[in-house]
Amino acid sequence: MRKENSSNTINEKALRHYCNAFKTLSYISGRWKLSVLSKLLSDETSYSAFKQLLPEISDRTLSKQLNELVQDGLILKNKNKISSIYSLTSKGRKLEKILIALAEFQDQD
Repeated sequence: MRKENSSNTINEKALRHYCNAFKTLSYISGRWKLSVLSKLLSDETSYSAFKQLLPEISDRTLSKQLNELVQDGLILKNKNKISSIYSLTSKGRKLEKILIALAEFQDQD
């Protein structure tokens, strides 16, 4: 974690304030966030399903990425007796065009 008064933290706060694109990218940056969001475009998903879909991800990292997405208001976490189920919020759904455009950009090679 960075220090609150470090130049990197101060610069990041300024960019978030002045540049909406930077703010949006900060929501989806993270090694696994795009994969998580892309999966949730098609259906709600359990924690265990994410582990099967992304076997390389550690429990700690998956939990961290999911919690950040919940905190940012992009996904909802619903607990039932067996597991946690994740789904996109309306704010998260607004990323659909961006996620599709990113996938299509890669397909143009």
